Amino acid sequence: MKPFSKFPEKALARVGYLLSDIDDTITAHGQWPASSYQALEDVRQSGRKVVLITGRPAGWCDMMARFFPIDAVVGENGALCFYRDGAHIRQLWQDEAVVREAGLRRLKEIAKDIMADFPGTALAQDTPWRASDVAVDFCEDVPPLPLDVAHAIAARFADAGATAKVSSIHVNAWFGTYDKRTMFERWLKITQNVALEDIKDAAIYMGDSPNDVPLFKAFPLSVGVSAISTFDLPESDLPAFVTKEDAARGFAQVTKALLRAPFLD
Repeated sequence: MKPFSKFPEKALARVGYLLSDIDDTITAHGQWPASSYQALEDVRQSGRKVVLITGRPAGWCDMMARFFPIDAVVGENGALCFYRDGAHIRQLWQDEAVVREAGLRRLKEIAKDIMADFPGTALAQDTPWRASDVAVDFCEDVPPLPLDVAHAIAARFADAGATAKVSSIHVNAWFGTYDKRTMFERWLKITQNVALEDIKDAAIYMGDSPNDVPLFKAFPLSVGVSAISTFDLPESDLPAFVTKEDAARGFAQVTKALLRAPFLD
């Protein structure tokens, strides 16, 4: 990874899409600073598209799509996308409701068995607002557990036939082969009528953990906040650049640089 200070200035002027994870990328210490919210608004007012891409639940995503200065939000690691269409909020889903509901029941059964073997874990407190996945908390509202525990939990979900990804706070698990990238691509095609390949050199994706890898790999201008270095990821899974600061301060480093560059639409 190169330091973000080496990010080419000419490339910043061509960036028309700011895509970002939320937890520990835009937030800091579990809170959303006013500076991060203002940055989203400023970047959007500069003429760029702003899309949040997160493991957070459908209920939270509906609120963000309605009230935040963003164009869209992809939630539950790619299970859904809510986006603004004029005065209306539109929804995209990976699966039909009946499939989601059956899968969620099974995932909760699997999670219950797994958590019994890993004392100190719990279902994430945002569970009531999830539609497609389960999130096992190892670091948010429980005393922090080592990353080795999170990876062991992910492996157990995989053994049970689920897809599992580790974030900075949760292990998310779902049935299906989709991820953050596949749902973003769907939104891009439906609303912008372009393919990811068409914008790969005109987008920055920011993240902080292994569940961001599909989008790190998709964009040559991907940026990780400094905490990405704490994960033992192969070089091929790392972002191209890394910020000096972590979390919201790292996000601010990128957005300030982006706003200094006049957007060449």
